[in-house]
Amino acid sequence: MTLFALLGFGQSVFKHFLVLIGTALFLTLPIVVGGTLHMVFDTKQWLNVLAVPVQERWFGANKTWRGFIVMPLVTIPGVWLIQLIEPLVQNGLLVSLQESSTVILGLALGLGYVLLELPNSFIKRRLGAVPGENPEQCRYCFILFDQLDSGIGFTLAYYLLSDIPANILLIQVAIFPIVAIIVKRGLYFFKLKNTYL
Repeated sequence: MTLFALLGFGQSVFKHFLVLIGTALFLTLPIVVGGTLHMVFDTKQWLNVLAVPVQERWFGANKTWRGFIVMPLVTIPGVWLIQLIEPLVQNGLLVSLQESSTVILGLALGLGYVLLELPNSFIKRRLGAVPGENPEQCRYCFILFDQLDSGIGFTLAYYLLSDIPANILLIQVAIFPIVAIIVKRGLYFFKLKNTYL
């Protein structure tokens, strides 16, 4: 009886863990949509008038006003998409964003994404790395943080604007580097990005 009870408990815990992971992945969808659309703007050189560095000496030439303006705007369709999909998969989710403002949440997620990239860029410039490259000192730490910084940024936006439980947000931060690498490799494959990391 104890063995069957433990097996049942184990399945319950495993199922709950899968729902946690699924919810966290679902919440990354707006950033995946926004990031992909942003790379289209970048590759096609749309709105080139805004491709001016925010502060080249501090952050490098890659951090432009176009990114700060376009990324929040193109994240809005991603929020709209998950709000559209949510009723179809609500039994497999632990949160609801139906009551959230599509525009405000989209702008906040996109802005959080780009803002939290700045400290990483600042440190890399201080260590002498050219934009788009990582310094030789602790190179793999920077590769990891390149995938993690923006994930922390948009997760903070969720934390401030919604009542999503902390455990889901922590899982979201933890899995975002994997999501980011997969998306970046896809963008590289479709020639929307020059590097696969």
